[in-house]
Amino acid sequence: MDIRYALIALAMSLVAAGCSPLAPRPDDTRYFILAPLAKADQQTAASNARQPLTIGIGPIDFPDYLRRTQVVTRTNDNQIKLSPASRWAEPLDKNFERTLSENLSALLQTQRIEKYPWSNRRQINYQVTVYVVRFETDASGQAQLVARWIIKDGASGKDLYASETAASKPVANDADGASAALSSDLEDLSAGIAAQIRLLEQRRPALSN
Repeated sequence: MDIRYALIALAMSLVAAGCSPLAPRPDDTRYFILAPLAKADQQTAASNARQPLTIGIGPIDFPDYLRRTQVVTRTNDNQIKLSPASRWAEPLDKNFERTLSENLSALLQTQRIEKYPWSNRRQINYQVTVYVVRFETDASGQAQLVARWIIKDGASGKDLYASETAASKPVANDADGASAALSSDLEDLSAGIAAQIRLLEQRRPALSN
């Protein structure tokens, strides 16, 4: 009887201390999103823009191993690690596409951003296709983005320019470090695409002759 009373007393003390296996555990999950260009950068971009363009975004080819809610860290060339507590608040490929669209809208001062596939009735000036090779943090504390991209003529579909962006930013030692660094990488990609579209637009009269 003494043993039974001792077990009951122990169970009651564990419940009182919040240590019961049946007690609810706190949710330590953190949710992150990519951030578009800062307001100051948007204002600078707007002051340099010439006229609104219609930009078609996509298709964007995104690695399947990144199409998940968990934040991914590459530990070596052949292995990745999934965070047990850090999550993307929306599918990363969708977040990537939306943030790229917002960045190009700001950099080119246009609200005319079309998501692939768009209606045939839409008159697109330039189409941007992206093939994402890497978009994750690594074991050395760097956020890596490698992406190949093509700018096409919106009317004919002809390739006008092709390039690759490889961006790397250090991940700060705070809760937002990974998402902030990856957002900065995406800004580099956006800036490269926007700069080339401006150059193509300057040459468009010559190209049309």
